[in-house]
This record gives sequence, structure tokens and C-alpha cells, in this order.
Amino acid sequence: MSGRDNSSSSTGNSGPGYSSSCDTLRFDLQLSSPQAPVVATLSVGDVLLIAVVQMQGLVIVQALSNGQPAGGLTGPEATMLRNCIDKGHNYTATVLQITSGQVRVRVEHA
Repeated sequence: MSGRDNSSSSTGNSGPGYSSSCDTLRFDLQLSSPQAPVVATLSVGDVLLIAVVQMQGLVIVQALSNGQPAGGLTGPEATMLRNCIDKGHNYTATVLQITSGQVRVRVEHA
């Protein structure tokens, strides 16, 4: 935790390190629909690429490991993230924790 970003938010992600500007967007979340074969290859500290993809007519935000989807990102943060990606920003997700197939990541500007 850097301690330098004292922004607050009413979205439940308030606290040290949370920011909502595209350049400083940073938040922690658990991947939705984790893909077991990919998750099995992950380790804490791995850096995943964040991409917006179209699947069955839907636009979704995914975390990719070596080009393979590790899981999705959902919620208000994912919507903000998608909007920032649409504006040309790039993001990564660092694996913070893996527990029983669930993956917690920190998303931040690349």
C-alpha cells in the first residue's frame, strides 16, 4: 500500500490505493467464473493482461494468462475499466491470492 492515495469512494472499494481516474485506476477484486485449467497454472505475483472481448454477443472484461482466459471481471469497477480501455488505456492484474480455485487480483494501469 502506497499510502499516498487518500481518495474515498462509496462503492465499497474505498481505502488505501483505490482510485477511479483512468490513469490511476486501481482496485482489488475476485475473478468471476475462474477457469480451472488456467488457474491451476497461476501463482501469487503472476501478472495477467486485461482485455475486452466479445463472447456470444456480450462485451466482457477478462484477465488473460498467456492468452488464455483466467476469469472475468464484473461489477462497477469492470464497467469503469472497460470505459478506460475503450479510451486507449492498458491494464494488468497481479495475482494476490489463490484459494480453492478462486483468484483475487489487483488491477492497475500498465
